[in-house]
Amino acid sequence: MKLSKFIRRFIFITAFTSALLAFLISILYQYNNFENDSLHIKNELTELKKREIKQEVLTVYKLIEYRESLLNKSKEKLSAEEFEELRKKNQDELLDWIASLRFENSGYIFVNSTDGKTLVFEGKKVDNPKAHPYPNLFKQQIEAINHNEGFFSYKFKKLNTVEEFDKVSFVKKYEKYDWIIGCGVYLDEVQKELNRKEEVFNQTINYQIKSILVIFILILISIYFISEKISKYINNNIDTLIYSFKKASKNNEKINTNDLTYKEFILLANNLNSILENKNKVEKRLQDYIQIVNQNVIISSTTKEGIITDVSEAFCDISGFSRKELIGKSHNIVRHPDTPNEFYEEMWNTLLSGKSWNGEIKNKNKSGNDYWVYAIIKPVIKNKEIRGFTAIRSNITNKKYIEQLSITDELTHLYNRRFFNTKILEEMNRAKREKNYLSLLIIDVDYFKQYNDTYGHQQGDVILEKVASVLKNRTNRASDFAFRLGGEEFAIITTLEKEKAIEFAEVIRNDIEELKIEHKSSTISKHLTISIGLVSKYAIDIENSDKLYKEADDNLYIAKKQGRNSIHYNEDK
Repeated sequence: MKLSKFIRRFIFITAFTSALLAFLISILYQYNNFENDSLHIKNELTELKKREIKQEVLTVYKLIEYRESLLNKSKEKLSAEEFEELRKKNQDELLDWIASLRFENSGYIFVNSTDGKTLVFEGKKVDNPKAHPYPNLFKQQIEAINHNEGFFSYKFKKLNTVEEFDKVSFVKKYEKYDWIIGCGVYLDEVQKELNRKEEVFNQTINYQIKSILVIFILILISIYFISEKISKYINNNIDTLIYSFKKASKNNEKINTNDLTYKEFILLANNLNSILENKNKVEKRLQDYIQIVNQNVIISSTTKEGIITDVSEAFCDISGFSRKELIGKSHNIVRHPDTPNEFYEEMWNTLLSGKSWNGEIKNKNKSGNDYWVYAIIKPVIKNKEIRGFTAIRSNITNKKYIEQLSITDELTHLYNRRFFNTKILEEMNRAKREKNYLSLLIIDVDYFKQYNDTYGHQQGDVILEKVASVLKNRTNRASDFAFRLGGEEFAIITTLEKEKAIEFAEVIRNDIEELKIEHKSSTISKHLTISIGLVSKYAIDIENSDKLYKEADDNLYIAKKQGRNSIHYNEDK
């Protein structure tokens, strides 16, 4: 959306919303006032009616008292029978008079006796008093006299109607006659007054709505034309700024601020010019950095299946393959044949679980030469799914060469005694974790001193190399390691169980003898032979490496003592 359209819509919507909210708040405020006024008026009118009917009842009550007082003045002049007859006549006259009274054309005075008989009902005197036709209503009268100050509310039909209306009555007891004198008034007049006020309120609101709508429409029309003009003017400046920025970005040139009007846009253009200038510098530096990384860091990207999708120049340099030869291939193209399958299986299991893998890898380049890298491989995850892998490697060939020299015997190229001391601990701990066997073979060339004396030390070095070659060829499993411990003494560490280890030792002994190396000074054979001391145990039964070595060395001593060219191993306990 263009900024000009946004400004126009924003102004229009803001004005519309503000006017609408103001109108709604005004209506709600007036309605709330009307509700409060209605309740107040209803309460006032009801109280007024209650005061009026109370006054009517009290007027009747006082008249009865006055008539009774006149009657009492003549009591001494009359006999008891004459007095009662006169009182009876007085009561009848009062009841006739009360029956003739009316209150606002819809109310009347009613009289009941305290024993529940009706004397005046619905504006008529009852000549033969009988039980009240509405017992529940009579109970309310009694309760009102005793507890509610004489007032009580109920629903009752008007004269000559069947519809019931809300009504409130006031009653007062005249003790001397045991009369209950009361008067009621219907409250529908109150509701009529409220309805009239509500009608006036609705008319007022409708008039306000019409007036506000007219004003509202006029305001919106004015705002629309004003916002249209403002947005158009702003849009011209924005279009100029956008065009200038596109042109400047494409040609890496600064924006010409002379075509802009507003100071804010000029300031924005100057900032964009500064950003553009910095962007060009950063891009140049970034390209330089990318080139440095590409030339010096060994990087490759692959699919989830391990197919190469991208490589750096440094990868091509160390592997000897061109980028074209590598893209679309797997890393098997540089895999070294000495690396066991288990190594890569462990690596893939780690990577496919979504974790990073790091470690040393031995590879072979296009020319067949070995090289070593330290690799950090990370999964590329999108939407919780592995899409591929990115590997960053460093060349550690020289480091590995130096390391190899430090652990390799110079003459035989087997591992040396120093590495033996480290490796036997590692393999012993590994075998304990895996609950596996660990076997140690100590090997000694028979009558080697005599061989040197007969054939010379140079020839002695030759046969040590040949013995080492046999040991190296026979220890081609990932769990087998061959060492030269010193002089003519060699060692092999393997995880073969005892029976297999004995067979393995016998094969090595036989291989040496089959070399058919002449040994005139040997008293047991005309060819070079070896003796082997073997210890094979469950790793959990091994106390430490020193005891393991001593036991194997003791078995070697026994093998030599028993005639050489033999194998001696520990017996099961």
